Formats: sequence, structure tokens, C-alpha cells
Amino acid sequence: MRILAQRVTEASVSVDGRQVAAIGPGIMALVGFGQDDGADFHTHPAFMGMIHKLVGLRIFPGQGTLANKFHTSLEEFGGQLLLVPQFTLYADCRKGRRPSFTGAGNPTWAEPMFDYFVKMVDESCNVSVSSGIFGADMAIRLCNWGPVTIWLDSENLFNS
Repeated sequence: MRILAQRVTEASVSVDGRQVAAIGPGIMALVGFGQDDGADFHTHPAFMGMIHKLVGLRIFPGQGTLANKFHTSLEEFGGQLLLVPQFTLYADCRKGRRPSFTGAGNPTWAEPMFDYFVKMVDESCNVSVSSGIFGADMAIRLCNWGPVTIWLDSENLFNS
């Protein structure tokens, strides 16, 4: 599983010109599942580990002397979270100029996995959680705050 998390002042997702999700200050996260994760990845400890890592990232400013430092998590800050399905996080660009996506999870299990991820994130934290639509041609708008962009990869974080 891979997540590209961006601290944002605002972000939104539109499909066919209609806004389907929007947040104010918080995290906009692109979320992808890889073929090696498999259809039972939701039972692996790394699944919940990625949730805790994402919502626990201390990438928001603190108060007073900590106002210019990464000090608080999304919950502590009171931000919002936008999760967007993104199979292209598994693009393989080693050969030629056209990326291969064979490393991305099969949509037959990746779609319910993404939906379950959104549900579990929503149940695991006290912030507003919104999401994009799996398989849709989405227009993403965001204002990256910082900029702050963090790469989370379950293989690197939880496989030793």
C-alpha cells in the first residue's frame, strides 16, 4: 500500500464537473494498493498501521514557540482528511516512456479495499473524512500548504 499525503489549506474532488468532496485545512492523501498487497491486505497489521501513521503524522504547527514547527497531528490540529484512490502510485517507469501499471492492485479487490480503508480511517479518528470515487475520472484541486508532501509505503514501513 502506498500513500502520498499532502498537507493542504484546501482540497476538492470533482467528477463530471460536479464536486463530490471538499475539505479545508488538513491532509489530502492519494491512496493506492499494490498487486503484492493482495485481496486480504485488510487483515495484515500494516493495513491499520498505515491508518495510524497517516492520521498520526505530526506535520501541523503547534502553538506559541512551536508555531513554525511540525508539532501536531491531524486530530490535534483539528484538520480534515480527503482520501483519493490512485492506482498510478504503482507506475513502473523503468522501461520506455509509457508507464506500466501491472504492479497496481486488481480493481476487483482494490475498490472494496479502498472503501474499507476509508471506513476504517473514519472510525479510527475524530476528524471529518471525505473521499474521491474509485475508478472515476476525477479532477483534484488542492493548495499544498508548505509545501509538505510525505510518502508512506507499507512495504518500507512495516516489512522488516
